[in-house]
Amino acid sequence: MLSAAFGLLFLAQAQARCPAQLRIGFLDYELAPLLLGRDKSQPPQGKLVDWVRQAVVRAGCTSSRLELLRFPIIRGRELLSRNEIDIWAVAFPGADLLAIGALPMDGEAVDPQLGFYSASYSLYIDSRDTTVSWNGSKLSGPDDLRVGVAPVPALRALVAERNWTPENGMDTQNVLNKLVSGRSTVAILPDLIMSTQTPEVLERLRRLTPPVLTSWYYSVASKDLLRRHPAFIKNYWLEMCRAGRADQQIKAPCRE
Repeated sequence: MLSAAFGLLFLAQAQARCPAQLRIGFLDYELAPLLLGRDKSQPPQGKLVDWVRQAVVRAGCTSSRLELLRFPIIRGRELLSRNEIDIWAVAFPGADLLAIGALPMDGEAVDPQLGFYSASYSLYIDSRDTTVSWNGSKLSGPDDLRVGVAPVPALRALVAERNWTPENGMDTQNVLNKLVSGRSTVAILPDLIMSTQTPEVLERLRRLTPPVLTSWYYSVASKDLLRRHPAFIKNYWLEMCRAGRADQQIKAPCRE
């Protein structure tokens, strides 16, 4: 009877820290292998979705509580800022995110020991172009050079900091399309997405090294969710880190 009582107490505590429902937002474009499928009306699939489901369960909830939704990046962040979704599944960290949501912190900085996926963005140009160069600190090219950039706040902040003239795209695919069609001379694109392009696209483009941005990806919680369920979201961040790093065979441990 004593063990049964402890079991009921544990169950009650788990239910108390578990949200009644979890609305988790995902990008509405393909980010292979993290997100698969270009049909925005279909439920999201891919490694990221598997890790989210696994992390939710290991953090003390059941997967039946999940509502998986797909949005354009700007729309997703707006919903997060209004607490109309609970988690935005994948994002680069930055001051913009801390203003609208919650990330795992180490003091005043986002905790690098709780990031779940190491990713980078690089500059890409037409493979035949000889007018553009990048040495890691200076981008050189024609006087009217414009840099294609998706509505990722960390990327647009980077473009502004370097005083580059932006060619703003609606999303990553739009930025890539402009580059391939010759409407842009250079663009910042995620190496993850570029590695999965068709041979025809890869032959058309050339990656400039080094990357312009390298960072961990994180899941961003709404401030309301962190306030209501701090134990759950902290466990969720830890389990996302464990799942992502195990899948990538990254040996660096997650901060417990």
